[in-house]
Amino acid sequence: MSTTQLNPTQINVLSLMAYIDTEQEMQELQDVLLQFYRKKTDSLLLQFQQENNITQQKLDEWSNQHERTPY
Repeated sequence: MSTTQLNPTQINVLSLMAYIDTEQEMQELQDVLLQFYRKKTDSLLLQFQQENNITQQKLDEWSNQHERTPY
């Protein structure tokens, strides 16, 4: 069985977990982390849309396309 080395960020997060005393605090921390990753994801998606010239009109066109495999 192999072991995994934790990076400094992971170690820091784990050390902060020592201060979590209740389920509510755990949920609050989880909400903060999810918000952080949602923000990063939204930013990456916006960047992708801009780099590939994806407009709302193009998204609407895609939503109405039917590219099913004929059987």
